[in-house]
This record gives sequence, structure tokens and C-alpha cells, in this order.
Amino acid sequence: MAVGYRSIFSLRHGQDAMRLTAEQFRSWLAFKGYRSAAVAPGVHQVAEDAQLVVTELDPHIGSRSLRCRLTESSSAGEWVTTVTVHRDGREDDWVWVDVNAPPSTPGPAASYERLIKDVDAADAWWTGVPHMVRVLLSVADAHDGEMVLSAQPTLVTAADVDGLISAICDPGRRGTALVAAPIPDVPAPRMTSHVERLTRECVGLAGIYVLDTGAAAKLEESFAPSHSVPLGAIRTFLPEVDPASAVDARRHRVLLARTIAEQPPGKLAHLLGRANRSRALNLPLPSPVAQVDRLLSREEPAAVLRAIQETPPDPFGRGPGDGAAGLAPAGQAAITAVREVAIAGELLTSLVSEFQSGVSRADVPGGPDDMAARYRELLAEGRGVLRGHLEISRRLAGLQDMLEDVEDERDLVRARLEDEQLAHAETQAELLKAKLELDRLRGILSRAGRVDQTRAAAAAAQSPGSFAELLERLDEHVLSCVIFTGDPKNALDLDDFDPLGTWAAKSWDVLRVLNGYAAARRHGEFSKGVHAYLGHTPAGRPGYPPGAHSTQESEPVERSPKLRKLRVFPVPEDIHPDGAIFMDAHFKIARRGLVSPRIHYHDDTSQTGKIYVGYIGKHLPNAHTN
Repeated sequence: MAVGYRSIFSLRHGQDAMRLTAEQFRSWLAFKGYRSAAVAPGVHQVAEDAQLVVTELDPHIGSRSLRCRLTESSSAGEWVTTVTVHRDGREDDWVWVDVNAPPSTPGPAASYERLIKDVDAADAWWTGVPHMVRVLLSVADAHDGEMVLSAQPTLVTAADVDGLISAICDPGRRGTALVAAPIPDVPAPRMTSHVERLTRECVGLAGIYVLDTGAAAKLEESFAPSHSVPLGAIRTFLPEVDPASAVDARRHRVLLARTIAEQPPGKLAHLLGRANRSRALNLPLPSPVAQVDRLLSREEPAAVLRAIQETPPDPFGRGPGDGAAGLAPAGQAAITAVREVAIAGELLTSLVSEFQSGVSRADVPGGPDDMAARYRELLAEGRGVLRGHLEISRRLAGLQDMLEDVEDERDLVRARLEDEQLAHAETQAELLKAKLELDRLRGILSRAGRVDQTRAAAAAAQSPGSFAELLERLDEHVLSCVIFTGDPKNALDLDDFDPLGTWAAKSWDVLRVLNGYAAARRHGEFSKGVHAYLGHTPAGRPGYPPGAHSTQESEPVERSPKLRKLRVFPVPEDIHPDGAIFMDAHFKIARRGLVSPRIHYHDDTSQTGKIYVGYIGKHLPNAHTN
């Protein structure tokens, strides 16, 4: 059974997610025609073919987690809707909704159009946006990072553009941001309704924004052309937007006005909905959500076991809510084992009643010996039941451990794949640019008869095969304007993650660029800072993509004494009397989860003509990773 829809969002502080979600869940059950049921822990049969399992956790004072899982049986299979809500009183409450769809088994009479509309890429039935999610996002002030999540598009005016840019560039945002530019001469209300039809299957998955004319003009001024939103188009901004990088723009697809005009709205809504579902389902769960999920996943089987024990199924018939027929063999075996233990418990109860009845009667045949034999039988049966319960508990715990390990490994592989794909695209773009420049320079040198003079520069440009080799070159002062003052161990640790020396080569390119920048400053070829140099590299000097460079750290890092301290690195005392200085300027070498290597440096070209590199190593902790 595949997950067909997933939405995770937070509610602004002061809203009670527990109350709101419980109210909307009960209303949703009534909307579906199920009998009223309190959202209380336990197993509830809300209809003949619908069962509700409610699990609650209260692990900490002031903290509460609730999960409602509704399983509905139909001719197509089982639909499972799981709503999880968490409240701890400190951070914003959050809500997580999953819908599992049954596998699709279309018959020969199924048309191609029906398959395209109703069956998704995972061969499961298409899952629309749950009615409860639409209603909840209509009555609550929900968000994903700084991005607004609502059931209707958000109209953006010129005064709101700064907030929109913050949401688009927010590193804490997980979902996509869909930004629609206006159509000339179309009023804003009509444009908003038009976008609402196109994005109706993205509710709960993306922040949906509609620019008015003034907002569109201001956003175009703020963003480079590569990240702009053409008139009449809808652009999907993925997380971690880098407006300074032309390569990054490839990640953020544009649905052009011509395509929107030529294609039916229903088809485009399905296209956008499918893309956003796919991305949401491929993201790892946020760490706080994953922690609560694992606690609830361990508690839920125990709750079901307790319910089975309280109402043992009929040994000769199918019990209420029995869905084992549609399960995989492993699931059938687990259900069978649980029922066998429950039946044994029922037999044990009968034996206890018989024993008590026999003790109270004087005319029992066999006398004390017979009673003792029955007592031993009772004890043996009891031990068997206990062993069965313990074995099932151990098996469930073991399966949960295996599931969590596999989920962790899957999330790690997905993150690495995404990082490597982006890094590859950036490398390909830079390689093409470098080849064109190399051909041009070779022609110039050949005509000038100065080919031999490039040999020394070529030696310096030769990439090291590891960070160990890179450090040796720095010790030999191959780069005369770059001084390394950091701890070599941090750089050497990166070799474990860089078997082919790719990161070491890119780091060396960065150091060559810093050396070229310092030399250009010393010779009067350039007078501005490093970032300006990257954007306007003098002829003959090495360059690097400006998008890989940051002149300062994020605001949370700048404000945090603890995080600032991690970025204070050694320099000579004639540079700073403390013998150390805060190095916020840095280069991003690669994207690889928490490793993502960085180079932090201090630009002292205006005084000593040198660049002091204080750190080469893994990404330092920030507000999101600390």
C-alpha cells in the first residue's frame, strides 16, 4: 500500500492544534457518514467497513502527541488515513496527514484516460487532497518555515514582496513555493481564482502565491533574470534557493503562460499535484516529526494488542474489522499469531472459571488430585500465553528497529543523490565555460608565441588528489598570497568522504581564486572585495561561481555567541591582538548533508596583501543543524 498524499505543517504560536484537529477530524468522520466517535485512545468500529485506531502519547510534562488512523475497506482495497498532531507548549504545534492508497489493478476495460487521471506513478490510486486538510488550512494559520500554507492562494502586493523573498529563500522551508505572475489586464481576483483552479491539487503540499502587477515588477528587480517569473507563468521554487546562481535556476521549473493557455486546467492541476506529491513523499521526515512517529509506531501495536485481549475474536469466525485477507503474507502471519495468543487467553479465562467453580464444590470427581492436575494445566497454559505475548512484542520491536534503520538509510541516500545531481549540473556548466575560455586563450597565446610562459601557472592549477596533498601544497607556499592557519585535521577528515578527490580539487580551485584575487589587488588590477571579484573577474585571473560564495553568515549565526565562537580562527597577532578573528566569509565546496564542506577565510589584502584561511572542513553547526 503506497502513500499517495503527505502534508506536514505547523500552526502559528497560540493556536491549539490538538483541539482544532480533533474538531475537524470528528467533522470529517460525520461528513463521510460514519457514526460519531470520540477521538479517544483505543480501537473504534465507526462503520461496518471502517475502523479507527487512536493512539496517544504524553511522554513529557506539557507535551502531547495524538495519532488517529482510519482504515476503510472498499472494493478497490484499503484506504488508510493517518492524522498525527503534536503539541509541546514551546515550539509551534504541528500536524501531519498521510493517506495510503490501495494498489491499482485496472481491468482490461479501463481506458487510458482513466489510468492517467486515477492512477499515479506508483501504480496506486490517485489520492486527492483530503477534505479535512482543506478545511483545517482554511480555519488555521498554518506555515512551513516562513512560507504560508493555506487552502487558497495568497495575493502578494508590492509591500509583501520582501516577505515573499524571505519565504522563498528560507533555509527552513521544506515544501515548494508556487509563484504565479499576473496576466496583463486581468484583475487580481480573477487571476487568483484562475490560479486556485490550477493549484487545487497542491493544497497542503506547497505555498501558493499570486503576484499583482506591482509585486511582479518589484520581484523582477530583486531577482536575477534566471530566477524571475515570466508574466502569466507559474514558477515552482524548491527549497534552498540561490538567486545568485544561474545553475540553481535549473531546479526551479517554470510553467509558461502559453502552456497554461493551451492545456485543460484539470490536466495542469493534476500535473502540478503529481509533481508536488512526488517531492513531498521523497523528503525525509523532519527530525521532531520522525521522533514522535517512532514513539507512536511502537505504542500503536501495543494498543491494538490490548484491544484484542479485551475483546478476543471468535475462534470460528471472522472478527470485527478483520482485514487480514488483503494483507501480505507477513502481515497475515502477524495477525494470526496475535489471534492465537488472544484465543489462548480466552481458554485460560475459561480454565480459571472452571477451577474456581471446582474449588467451591465438594462433589467434584477425582478429589484433590484432579484439582491439582487442572491447576498444573492452568499454569502451563498461562505460561504459554505469557511467552506468546513476549514473543510478539519482541518481533514487533525488532521489525520496528529494522524499519527505522531502513528509513534512515533511504533518507541519507536520497539526500546524497539530490546533492550530487546539483553538484554535477554546476560542474557541467563550469566545465563548458572553462573549455570555451581555454580554447580562446590557447589561440591568443599561440598567436603571441608565449605558450612556454603558461607552464608555471599550469602547475599551480593542477588539482590535488586529496586534502592531504592540498595541505602539503599550502605548506610549500605554492600560493604566495594564501596563508592557512587552521587545524589540518578538519581538512584531512574530508578525505574519508571524498575518495576520488573531487572536493579537494574544488577546494584548490577556490584557494587559487583567492590567491588570484589577492594578486590582482596587489598589482592594482582590482580594488573591490572577493564577491565583486567573482562577478567581474579580471582577464587572465582565475574565477569561480559567485553563487558558491557568501560574504557573511546567516542572521541567527551572527546573533548567537555560541555559533559565532565556532567561526573564530587563528591569525597572526599583527592582524588581530587576540591572535584570532571571526571569519564569516566562506565558500561552499559541495552539498552533502551535514558534511557539506566549507572554506572560511579572512580578507586582509588591504593591509598585508594576504588571505588567511582559518578553516577547511565539514559544514559548521548553524541554527538548523545545532
